[in-house]
Amino acid sequence: MNGAVSETIAGEGSLLLASLCFGAALMMLYDIVRIFRNIVKHGTILMAVEDILYWLLCAVGIFAMLYQENDGLLRWFVLGGVAVGMLLENSLVSPFVIRIFVRVIRAWLKIIQKMLRFFGRPLKKLCLFFRKELKKIRKAIKIGLKRI
Repeated sequence: MNGAVSETIAGEGSLLLASLCFGAALMMLYDIVRIFRNIVKHGTILMAVEDILYWLLCAVGIFAMLYQENDGLLRWFVLGGVAVGMLLENSLVSPFVIRIFVRVIRAWLKIIQKMLRFFGRPLKKLCLFFRKELKKIRKAIKIGLKRI
């Protein structure tokens, strides 16, 4: 015995590591949903629909991972790895990521809103001017067509 790890154990170890990473990735996807919820307030029904779609996507993703990595065999340590990966990402990374991204996006939205207000007034006046001029041109064309 030379101390080498058997191929089966190494494969299961890599599967566990993949499931941990997959769980963290699924939680990062949910972080995007939570960031969206913090920025755009919406009701309970829409939140329920978002959650249902998220969990359906998770189920399909986990099934695809199990099918590809483990020939479709259900291994409980894989589901445990996904759960632990989700818990670790949720407790260690999520609070900071969500807080930072919400602040950054809200700051960008405020800047965009100020720019729209600043440029919006002159653009609105310009649009009104062009609308009046186009009405005059249209009226002149109608008069010209009636003469023909």
